[in-house]
Amino acid sequence: MRPSLLLAATLLAPSLPALAAPPRMDTLVVVSQSDNGVARACAPDQLCVDIAPSQPGCEGQACTIDVGLLQLPGGPRDAAPAAYRMAGLASAGDGASMELWPRLIRFEGGVLVGVQTRESTMYSGGGASATTLHLIAFVPGQPPVEVLSVPQNGSATIRACFSERHMKQRAGACHDEYTFEATVALAGASAAGMPVLRYRSKATSFPGRVSRSRDSLAARPLRQRDLVTVTDPQCSYQRLYRFTPQAGTYVPDAPVPDCSNYTVP
Repeated sequence: MRPSLLLAATLLAPSLPALAAPPRMDTLVVVSQSDNGVARACAPDQLCVDIAPSQPGCEGQACTIDVGLLQLPGGPRDAAPAAYRMAGLASAGDGASMELWPRLIRFEGGVLVGVQTRESTMYSGGGASATTLHLIAFVPGQPPVEVLSVPQNGSATIRACFSERHMKQRAGACHDEYTFEATVALAGASAAGMPVLRYRSKATSFPGRVSRSRDSLAARPLRQRDLVTVTDPQCSYQRLYRFTPQAGTYVPDAPVPDCSNYTVP
């Protein structure tokens, strides 16, 4: 059984620091790691996020993990924190993991905290992994809620040679390789005050335009000039995400393509 995961935050209006009109993104830096499993990451002004077991000293399946105790300096510390349970963000497989995004987005009236979930799998002679970024909005007086989930990274290495004849056919390139990288940046604020987010991705494959949905050995023999890394234009794209109050989530300014070749292990 996978341990229950919780994202908790103490976010009270009186303790919010004065914020500039535009949203801003801060870097979180790990500042401490204790023997009991508590890790703390902080922004430059000491707005911190704690990752800690909810039951000190517990082991194995009996542990419930609190991912992200968000505390604002200068505010009351005795109030009950808002909590977001993250058990549904990642799969329960052995290759699944979860960690904090090393960024913090502040906007007038709240904070966006990121959680990165990673899944991986092994194949015969290869493997694949993918990371998804989830943004959780903490706003005083409201329950925390996930407002965005986007692919962040992906990689796959697929075996393509099973004999000497295959090695010759593939010009020695015995694996198909796929990579996907994406970034999330600020692009101003919407009329409602929520940050507008710019999402950029780049996807590549090697050798040339291979696809996980096609048998590489059914293609023509490769030549040395075919052994190049190429960019996939369909999955190398940019979108602006704006928060839509009616949906309660961020929505892209155009439909996003199917990039499961890169983003699904």
